[in-house]
Amino acid sequence: MPIKTRDNLLSFNTDDPSDVNALKRQKHRPEFPEVWPRRTVYGSAEAFDDGLVPVEAVPDVLISESDYGDALKRAHEEQSLPLYHMYQWRPKGTRYNQDGLGYCWTWSGTGCMMTTRAAEDKPLQYLAPVSMGFLVNWRNAGNYLSSYIKGAREKGVCPADDWDEVNSTNRSSRYWEEKNQRDKYRLDLVWDTRRSAMTQHCVSILCYGRSLYIAYNWWGHALELVGIRMDGSKMEWLISNSHGEDDVIVLTGSRAIPDEAYGFISTVLAE
Repeated sequence: MPIKTRDNLLSFNTDDPSDVNALKRQKHRPEFPEVWPRRTVYGSAEAFDDGLVPVEAVPDVLISESDYGDALKRAHEEQSLPLYHMYQWRPKGTRYNQDGLGYCWTWSGTGCMMTTRAAEDKPLQYLAPVSMGFLVNWRNAGNYLSSYIKGAREKGVCPADDWDEVNSTNRSSRYWEEKNQRDKYRLDLVWDTRRSAMTQHCVSILCYGRSLYIAYNWWGHALELVGIRMDGSKMEWLISNSHGEDDVIVLTGSRAIPDEAYGFISTVLAE
């Protein structure tokens, strides 16, 4: 079963079957895959069409494995990791909750959008995850992360009036069409990651100051990666989940490395 870390965060060891089962039981329907496995190849024309730029196209950003510890320590000390930007819109004690709806793919993507805006020093504006339900025709269905990225880049995410609306599960297309103004809150640049270099790419993008929109195939779940910290040689992956936790959770073990991940680097300038 999960343990508490030194700072009272829930920690799950993904190499421990009991912890994996505990994570899966958090879902309203454990057997229901809320996110579908990646369908494009890193660096392919299809990935570019989805707006995904290989992070290796900006090699100065990449951090070597021997420098992970120092780079992450410095990023925590300077509070430049996305974890600290996330706390501007989701302070500790605030519950981010998809409330049984199988929309982790938009709760996590929209969380990344708000964290990116905070990192850009843009005014606080809550965004409504469920407003992206048009991507699945408002059904209670899973989705590809690339579908969310394309929708957020082309159409944007509707603003939310307050925290209750952030966690709204209202799938009325008419309501969100009338609310509109989503074009003001669009995603811009996204860095793609390569699975064979996933840890390096994630560490590098985090130390650049941006969170990652991630998925685990074994969990059928999408989340926001907001930080990594080192406990000796062990990596602790700091994850913003949407199952009602009041803070981030910690994943350790071999399966804590995402199966796919996308760094949200910038949003449009329009206000």
